[in-house]
Amino acid sequence: MSSNPFSLIGHVALVTGGTRGIGLESARALARAGASIVVVARTAEATKPVASALEREFEVEALPVVADLGHDDEIPGVVSSVVDRFGRIDVLVNNAGAAPPFGPLIDVSARAFDKIMAVNVRAPLSLTRAAVAAGLGDGGGSVVNIVSAAGLKAEPFMGLYSAAKAAMISATRTLAREFGPAGIRVNAVAPGVIRTDFSAAIVADERLHASVVAKTALGRVGEAAEVAGAVAYLASAAAAYTTGSIIVVDGGTVA
Repeated sequence: MSSNPFSLIGHVALVTGGTRGIGLESARALARAGASIVVVARTAEATKPVASALEREFEVEALPVVADLGHDDEIPGVVSSVVDRFGRIDVLVNNAGAAPPFGPLIDVSARAFDKIMAVNVRAPLSLTRAAVAAGLGDGGGSVVNIVSAAGLKAEPFMGLYSAAKAAMISATRTLAREFGPAGIRVNAVAPGVIRTDFSAAIVADERLHASVVAKTALGRVGEAAEVAGAVAYLASAAAAYTTGSIIVVDGGTVA
């Protein structure tokens, strides 16, 4: 066992939506720390190359798992695949999410509401339940939910997405209290505008980009790797006394 509190050698980490953006960089950060990685996404074409790249770059084991987390019946199979391969699961990073419809909150359709809540709220809770039932960290595991700074403040025309992320912020704190006696830590990372496919339209639009940057303290948008550092910290023993916390990584926008 390493004496480095940031080391994840001997740990197994499951990262949903782990093939691009914040999920990919989180998987890379955890692999760099020594963890075996399980990458979950909707297609083998996405997961297999990423798993192979992680194995080559970091010399860790990596397992690609294909699942649509919007379907409840696929979630038990995700966790069982991890346990079948590695015999354990220590870290769960709930990163996968559905992009929001843009428009007034009052105009959100029932279909859009159900999709956003299914992927952004129900799926993380279901995966957490399955991971805990499978012995998450033998009672000492870590759950890291990727939420959003949008869940901490009003976001006109992104109200449904904000509501879903606010729900996960509340759920993170509740789960931390419920699982604390078992030694399981539950935390969240709340990014601001990060340079990913998700925010490509905002970053590419000169007016929108300038508006976002003007609201930050650091005068720029963030990079996915800068979010991944917080994920790796929360997954590690360095955060052994941290639970129920929301780490905001937004360049000072909500400061």
